[in-house]
This record gives sequence, structure tokens and C-alpha cells, in this order.
Amino acid sequence: MCAPLDSAPFYADDALVAGRPPCAGSANCNGACSRIAATLAPPANVNAKAAEPTDILDQLPLKIADDFTADILKPYRAHAKYLKSAEITSFCDKSAATDFTSDTSLVTAKGRFAIPESCYIDDTGHFNAVEFNICYNQLAYVLFGKCIEAGLLGRLRREKVNVLSFPEFKRHQLPSMVIVSIESRYYKQLQSDDFTGELVLNKISSVGDAWFFFTTISFADRGGVKAKGSVVLAFSPSFDPVRH
Repeated sequence: MCAPLDSAPFYADDALVAGRPPCAGSANCNGACSRIAATLAPPANVNAKAAEPTDILDQLPLKIADDFTADILKPYRAHAKYLKSAEITSFCDKSAATDFTSDTSLVTAKGRFAIPESCYIDDTGHFNAVEFNICYNQLAYVLFGKCIEAGLLGRLRREKVNVLSFPEFKRHQLPSMVIVSIESRYYKQLQSDDFTGELVLNKISSVGDAWFFFTTISFADRGGVKAKGSVVLAFSPSFDPVRH
């Protein structure tokens, strides 16, 4: 006989997990308990969990939270915050990679911008060098800030390096990050009310506690790339010019 519905063996976890009641296979079983067990057993995937990424780089493209971007851009006046959102689209983990070459880009970040009006001059009708510089700076601050906050900056070097903490970066963000050289080229008029910028970190070198970042940047609207250039950045926490 099949086990009665109120008997303990029928509800045994091992029976339900196995998907069959204790009397299955018995000559006296008419199959009713199998049908009942099927209605009581949890769905096969009830305990299944989606595989969670074990590495932040598994999430690429990695959208940078809006509140993080807003925090990094706090030093800017409200009408000069041109960067609206940003994400890291590629990353070369040199601490683990074996197949990269000298021309492999290290990090690529993409930002969306809008310039409703110039923060310093009447409307010129075109994207100019000052706006190029401001947009570059904002995307660079957010990119490097996120790489430091997420523990990624040290993974851009094969050798072990000392990387400052995120609070240290915030403290040194303005006085210690400087542009060593900048070159920009403009091809066509950019629709500055909605455009994107792509910043690529191509190379890093260091001297003492100073880091040098060799980057390229391009700005595009719906009609394609309208401006591009190259920028060398230096970051040194020990560099803190005296203000007079």
C-alpha cells in the first residue's frame, strides 16, 4: 500500500529531493503518490542561484554609478558639470594577462556629455579647446577615481606597486593631478547638447611616487567623431603647490 498522506516518510526531504515518494517501485503502488509528490515538490530550480561574478571585471562594460560621478565632480560649479554619465568599457589586467602587446590599450572609458551653455563665455556656436579640456578632465577624474576605488589601478602594472587609497585620491584630486601636455584637433562642428567622449589609457610609467598616464580622447555626436587629441597626465600626491 502507498504511504498515507499524513505519514512522516512521505514528507521526507530525501524523497522529495529525489523526485519520487518512498513507495515508488512497490508492486502495490498505483502511482497516485507520485502525482501528489510532484505537486508538493519544489520546482527544480527553486534553490538555483544565478552565478554571481567573482571579479568586478566580469561586469564589463562597468557602468559607473551616478552618485559616484557626482561625488567626483563636486569641485566643479553646477553649470560646468558637463559629464552626465560614464562607464568603463574595456580593461587589460596586466597583472594576469600574458598575451598583451605594447600597443594594447589598458583601459577605455566612455562618457556622455551635454553643454547647454558655456560656463565662461557667450555661445560660440562650436565646441572649443576650453570645453575639450574640461570634458577630458571630468572623464579622467571619474575614470581614475573608479579604478582606485575598485582596486583596479594596481592591476594595470605587471609589477607590484603601491596605490593610494580612494580617500587619498579625493584629497589630492585637484592639486596632484596635472596635465603635462595636451594636443587637440577639431574636424567638424560638434552638437554639444548631447555627445560622447571616449578616453583610452594607452601607457603608464612611474618615477618615484609620480605616475604618468598617456591617453587619447575622442568626442563624437550622432554624426561621428568631431574632435580628438592626446593628453599626458601626471599624478603625484607629493606635488601640492603652495597657494598664495
